[in-house]
Amino acid sequence: MMKLFNSKVLQQLFGNQVNNRQELIEILAESAKAGIFDRDSLPLLEAVLQFGDMRAKDILLPRHEVDVIRLTSSVDEIIKLIISTGHSRFPVVDENINDVVGIFHSKDIVQYILNPSEFDLHSLLRQPLFVPDIKPIDALLYEMRVRHSHLAIVVDEFTNVAGIVTLEMIVEQIIGEIDDEHDAIDGEEHGVVELQAGIYRVKGFCGLEQFNNATGSTWVDDKVESVGGYVCKYLGKIPHAGESFKVNEYDVEIVQADSRKIGSLTVKKSSQVNE
Repeated sequence: MMKLFNSKVLQQLFGNQVNNRQELIEILAESAKAGIFDRDSLPLLEAVLQFGDMRAKDILLPRHEVDVIRLTSSVDEIIKLIISTGHSRFPVVDENINDVVGIFHSKDIVQYILNPSEFDLHSLLRQPLFVPDIKPIDALLYEMRVRHSHLAIVVDEFTNVAGIVTLEMIVEQIIGEIDDEHDAIDGEEHGVVELQAGIYRVKGFCGLEQFNNATGSTWVDDKVESVGGYVCKYLGKIPHAGESFKVNEYDVEIVQADSRKIGSLTVKKSSQVNE
């Protein structure tokens, strides 16, 4: 992990000793409020500072949410899985998820669509990268780059598979959610879009200030900067996709979410404001 700040630079910037990351984050938050730098930069700075403290177990996709291919899967079954999930890489398992035998890349199925009888899954498998769940994600990022691996299998202390981590998941810890053709909102370039009068589609990473400006709401919290963070704090948990509930004066429905964060949600003014 690169050292973005050292004690001399910090003292020059803030005029006092900074003892830990949390103190620095609090100072940065106060500096943003005071207009010393662009407030929109604060979430990125916080993410970079917290990045070095995170481990694979903090960001992994849990085993029960991982889409896997069985060694006995046919070409048709694999194609259906690729289409339904939009993923490009899959762990391949034998008896169960604790028995990962390789990684399959979706592009390797193309040549067998017209010749399924020639398909041999074993011959197409790539060597899986296994990492302990306590591995720091900055070290994991380096190892994945060196190994040219886009997906790592995370194991616990008993060598059971705990889940997976992808390069995209690591990058998202710094810059926020990355959209692709499978999960992007059509035509959306910003964090909040009005779908129709009074109904908005909002990205989880959308800043509260941007959200308030677009919707006329007054969501404010000194501890969080994003709409996703605000909703999670309000509920006391990370909601699941499809959940509906009220947050202050709005009806909220979660469109996309995983075990780590809210991806996107819709909000509309509630006919009955919570008392």
